[in-house]
Amino acid sequence: MTDRAAPAQWESEAVLDAIADFVVKDVDWPGATLDTTRLCLIDALGCAMGALGDPDCMRMLTPLFSSPPGWENVPVPGTAWRLDPVTAAFDIGTAIRWLDFSDTSVVGGHPSDNLGAILAAACYASRSRQRQGRPGLTLRDVQDAMIKAYEIQGRLAQANRFDHPSVALDHVIGVKIASTAVSTHLLGGDRHAVRRALSNAFLDGQAMNAYRHTPNAGTRKGWAAGDACARAIWLALRTLQGEMGYPQPLSAPTWGFEAVYLGGRPVALAQPLGHGILDRVIFKLSPCQRNASTALESAVLLRPWLAGRIDEIARIRIFTHDEVLRRINKTGPLATRAARDHSLQYIVAMALLKGAVASEDYSDDSASDPRIDGLRDRMEVIEDPAYTAGHHDPAVLSCANAVQIVLHSGDTSDRIETLYPVGDPSRRAECLPRLLDKFAGLTANHWPAQKREQVLATLSRQAGMASIRIEDWLDGLAADSQGPAG
Repeated sequence: MTDRAAPAQWESEAVLDAIADFVVKDVDWPGATLDTTRLCLIDALGCAMGALGDPDCMRMLTPLFSSPPGWENVPVPGTAWRLDPVTAAFDIGTAIRWLDFSDTSVVGGHPSDNLGAILAAACYASRSRQRQGRPGLTLRDVQDAMIKAYEIQGRLAQANRFDHPSVALDHVIGVKIASTAVSTHLLGGDRHAVRRALSNAFLDGQAMNAYRHTPNAGTRKGWAAGDACARAIWLALRTLQGEMGYPQPLSAPTWGFEAVYLGGRPVALAQPLGHGILDRVIFKLSPCQRNASTALESAVLLRPWLAGRIDEIARIRIFTHDEVLRRINKTGPLATRAARDHSLQYIVAMALLKGAVASEDYSDDSASDPRIDGLRDRMEVIEDPAYTAGHHDPAVLSCANAVQIVLHSGDTSDRIETLYPVGDPSRRAECLPRLLDKFAGLTANHWPAQKREQVLATLSRQAGMASIRIEDWLDGLAADSQGPAG
């Protein structure tokens, strides 16, 4: 299918009907699309394992209570915890998202956020089905749910811009909607159940985008996706217990979602749901906000020109697009790592100083280096109208930034432009070896090389995905003792 935008084909409650129809439909996905799901699983798993080394992340993952005997418990990868599906969805979703290193898309958000709910729902359902004498679910079922969840989240974001300042909701609303739909189906719900669950997901109170922006930028942005996953499972399970749905959650006058959040503008899907979002997924090779990643690459390319002259910098010009100005153009104090990893200026400064950005570079210790703020103070962020147009043009979908440095002597560098980040589909061949290096680095403290190779081998061949039961796969990723692996 094409990614080119089209006039809205579904609005208001017709959106819920279209999503429900899409989720329950059997689809023969292209081989290339299925191949990409396996890369997404590898990447998300690496991100989750890497997050287990962060004490703040582990504080969030600690089980609130022990699951009672008899539950179809869900293993949390890298730990020995077997949890109820709601708590497991929170923990898995939070771990994947915590380092801000997980996949993203041309329409924003992090589609692998949905894996917290997908893996928990699939595992819980598979164990339940087998206790009833029915076949369990496999990694192939997980792939189907991934493609559909990525698409639902992405197309809702593309058509509705829920996180635009005029609406100001957090983008994880798309995670909750998509995960509720696919989880209800994984857990055994039919089309009508999916539609009921979706109505409740939209009638929920929705997370606000405030915790991603100064002065409120904080750790909640690391567990917001897990929270959305947990809520999705809760809504799905309540639906399957017989909870009613609602006919007009979106368009009801005064009290409906559109009236409350969108000023009466209808929720829309601009094109048929398919597999375009997953096909165009962007992998992060550096832990920073997507719109800063090309500025980081440009800054790194300037380091040879700058060698030995960083103290001579008079100005750093960053040419960018409007989404950067809206999301990550941060001046003044950056009090938390959540503010730093969403600061264009901080990321460019670190790239010039180190030639790379790692998760630990957002710590308080790293941020205390006075050279960082010294460089930030010399930065000028300039919108390039061509970059803004290309960012929003469905035929281009660039993420362009350029960096240029002026020294006190007047010596001026070339303007180094990067149109697409290395993780973009247009650079997939360049990305793949680095993606595997990323996986190795993130899992090194938890798994020996043999274990890493075993995990990669399992996900290397599509032919085996339909024969691997999801609970067996997750059991194989668990640690042998309580707490995190390693």
